[in-house]
Amino acid sequence: MLEQKKETYMASRTHVSVDAVSPSQRLPAWHDLISTHVGRTPESFRLRDASHWEPLVGQTFSGSLEYGMLGGAGFCRLVATPHRFSRAMGARQEDIPSPLMLLMQQKGCALLEQDGRSAMLEPGDWCILDAAQPFVVDHPYGCDQIILTPPRPSDPALVDLIARTRASRCDGRTGSSRLVQTMVREAYGQFDRLPASTAKTLADAITALAWHAVQERFAAPGKDTVRDTQRNKFKAFIDKHLAEPGLCVEMVAQGCGCSVRTVHRAFANDALGSASEYIWQQRVAQCASDLKNPRHASRSLTDIAMQWGFSSSSHFSRVFRSSLGVSPKAYRAGS
Repeated sequence: MLEQKKETYMASRTHVSVDAVSPSQRLPAWHDLISTHVGRTPESFRLRDASHWEPLVGQTFSGSLEYGMLGGAGFCRLVATPHRFSRAMGARQEDIPSPLMLLMQQKGCALLEQDGRSAMLEPGDWCILDAAQPFVVDHPYGCDQIILTPPRPSDPALVDLIARTRASRCDGRTGSSRLVQTMVREAYGQFDRLPASTAKTLADAITALAWHAVQERFAAPGKDTVRDTQRNKFKAFIDKHLAEPGLCVEMVAQGCGCSVRTVHRAFANDALGSASEYIWQQRVAQCASDLKNPRHASRSLTDIAMQWGFSSSSHFSRVFRSSLGVSPKAYRAGS
């Protein structure tokens, strides 16, 4: 009779919340939870961790974290009320162990900034963030995200690719990026039921597929469809001319040497909507970034709005509230 080897199973997932803590102590408690179970920051380093959490729109902060391990990778789901998270890095933080994060949006949207790049994630979208570098994430409608923290790759070419594409949106609806988000979602639902060997194999597979998807999306633009290539060209033009009040679909078409109909077709299946919607969403994202930037604290709402192409403060307020659910004034105040 063959001897059967007993599989070692992963520890069960753990659910924690700060809601039982007094409101004044919830953010420090949340900081400790995230540092411990997402960043896995050693206790001796936590006092030097320059992460900052700021509730938005006057709500009492509420948050829960469910976490475990998938092989050697941390695996968690964050659910919290609207807030902004920022992580600064200085000389005292450079030696703090910090993970790469594969961050997948579950609900609502998230505005991310790192390395001068910004992205808006919608449900199913994902991106790579590097916690060893400064970054900012805004959750205007609340946070619901799954995060996997895979090992850092050793391949120099892949390290360079990730450095060039951090905080860049991967569309979870198509190609390899869709397979990544599907695998992450399914793995999260089952990770506490998997034998350790299976969990490691699955974590390695997700990580390898994610790196492949990043390469597919950013290192090989020639594999895009004609429509993808056109849309990327139009978005680049829009991003370059975002501050011009006269920016519109007609201007994009003229500037890119094509018809208005071609522009509309290129955006037909874009996750962020039509070309016009993309223009206004990008303007709102830039304004939101400036409103939270201490360097622009003395500037008026109108001045910031005008800089990014809005023609009136009333129009800016309407579009901003429609996109982020709060007024520009309340968003800036964060209280």
